[in-house]
Amino acid sequence: MYLNLNYEKNLSLVLSVAFVALLIFSASYFSKNSSVITKNEGTAYIGARVSKVSFYDLSGKKVDFSDFKGKKVMVWFFATWCPSCIAGMQELERNNAKLQNLKIIALKTYANAGYPGPDIKSFVKQYGKSLLGSSNWSFGSAFKEDSLFFNPKNYPDIYFLVDDGIIKDIAGAPSATIAKIISFANSK
Repeated sequence: MYLNLNYEKNLSLVLSVAFVALLIFSASYFSKNSSVITKNEGTAYIGARVSKVSFYDLSGKKVDFSDFKGKKVMVWFFATWCPSCIAGMQELERNNAKLQNLKIIALKTYANAGYPGPDIKSFVKQYGKSLLGSSNWSFGSAFKEDSLFFNPKNYPDIYFLVDDGIIKDIAGAPSATIAKIISFANSK
C-alpha cells in the first residue's frame, strides 16, 4: 500500500510538471514566433484576409465567417483531449466578462487532432459550462477545408485574432496568453 501511494503521488507530480512545461512551451513558441504559420498562398498568416470559412454550430446550423463582418473575432482550434485546451477553456470562462467585445468561435480541430476525446458539448459542459449560453461564443467542429487554411498542421491549441476580416495575431495556449486576448478584445 505504501508503494502504491508513493507511485500515485509521484505520477501526479510528474504529470503536473509536464503540464506546466507544455503550457510554458506553447506560450513561448506561439507568442515569440508568430511566424509559426508562414505566409503561403491559401493558408492563414498575420495580415491574411479571412473569407470563406464556415462551420456547423452545436445546434447543427451552418455559420459563415461573413456573419461576423466588422467585428473582432477569436477563432480558436482546440482538441477535447488536450490539457492546455482544458486550461484555456477554464481561463477564457473566468475572463469572459472582459471579453464581451470579442466574438469567440471555438472549433474542435479537424478529427480532434487525431486522438479520441469527448464530444464538444460534453467538453464545454465540463470545463466552461457558462459559455454555452454566452452570446459572444459559438462552438462547432472545423471542416477539413477550414483546417487547411487556418491550421494545416492540425495543432490542438491555436487561435487567431481577427479584426474586420484580417488576421492580426496568431498564438496558442489561451490560458498562458489571456492578457493578449483581453487587450485585443478591448482595443479600439
